[in-house]
Amino acid sequence: MRVLASILVLSNMYPPHHYGGYELSCRDVVDRWRRTGHDVTVLTGTMRVAGVQDPSGERDQGVLRDLRIFYEAGKLVSPPLHQRIGIEKENQRTLRDTIERVKPKIISVWHMGAMSTGLLKALVESGIPLAYVVCDDWPTYAYKIDPWMKLWYKHGRIGSLVERLAGVPATLPDIGSSGVWLFISVNNRDRCLEWSPWAFSESTVTYNGIDHDDFPVAAATPDHPWRWRMANAGRLDPRKGLATAVHSLAYLPDEATLELLPSVDDPYRQELEAVARECGVSDRLRFTNVTRAELRGRYAQADVCVFPTEWDEPFGLVPVEAMACGVPVVATGSGGSGEFLIDDGNCLRIPQRDPQALATAVKRLADEPELRSRLVMSGFATARDLSVDRLAEVLEVWHLAAADRFANGRPAQRLLSIR
Repeated sequence: MRVLASILVLSNMYPPHHYGGYELSCRDVVDRWRRTGHDVTVLTGTMRVAGVQDPSGERDQGVLRDLRIFYEAGKLVSPPLHQRIGIEKENQRTLRDTIERVKPKIISVWHMGAMSTGLLKALVESGIPLAYVVCDDWPTYAYKIDPWMKLWYKHGRIGSLVERLAGVPATLPDIGSSGVWLFISVNNRDRCLEWSPWAFSESTVTYNGIDHDDFPVAAATPDHPWRWRMANAGRLDPRKGLATAVHSLAYLPDEATLELLPSVDDPYRQELEAVARECGVSDRLRFTNVTRAELRGRYAQADVCVFPTEWDEPFGLVPVEAMACGVPVVATGSGGSGEFLIDDGNCLRIPQRDPQALATAVKRLADEPELRSRLVMSGFATARDLSVDRLAEVLEVWHLAAADRFANGRPAQRLLSIR
């Protein structure tokens, strides 16, 4: 059995207190590493989602919700200056104490958004091998939204002086060269290279994946008549093109519906409801809050998954989940999703912000059952390849190699089998 002495995982949020797929991927990987035999401790934020309880005994199981982060009730917060210094000192002390107790062989750094980015300096200075698992472009913005670091990161000399006076980091080292960087898509890496102040001299692309326990790949195409049911899962976010999906209802038959499936409600829902009213389709737009365990059943009731994202989303798990459930996909392929969404191969691709094009693609699926079947069969292959089991394996190999400071060379680069 391949066993590390211990791994310390650092991330801003950790399920069940979370808002997006990044945190779920982190937990999925941690669970698999533990089953493999690794001793994993998770150090994460104190943030709690309203109405969600901490799992019983999780602290004894190695989940420590001890870091204060600058995010509450779905929003960034910026406390007064004197409080920021206190939070920085507390977080530095928490990190030091955890490292001393855990004595990790490697530290796995996940999402640093809304975190004390001065923790990164402490990690570099610890001398412990570092692996950064990057599922969005936080290296381009985390230090800019950190209420403490944003005051000083542009002013090196002043930051160094503040650092000595305050006793906490107010500058950042070259974290790009401080460890191995594991990006979930080529697009993800390219954006971080373009917009962050660092180059990533040691990096690879791991690709993301879905949990086949929650989304087992179906054995056959769905056996039900077309019912004009569209669905989209994930956070309610203006960047995801949901308004385009709502607009598309006006170009579809009256029986067409759109069901949005977030894990929690969001104020953006009100804007989408307003769009539906303007388009005269309010009675055809539905919202259903679901857990991940419930998603498979909701996908199975849909005829098509629409994924009209308008931003460079680092990856995009929603279309892969839908493919596993045997649901054809219509998507823009923006960002990292374009690396596995193949037009007329495993999906239909459409332009961004084009509700008519989305409606035309949905009508094409309705009219061509053979096309639906072909896309679904190709989608099954995509969903098999993009699994969280494979992600955990790839990350494990790179973490083990980094922990040994690549004494036996670099692992092979992962290649997608999708064509």
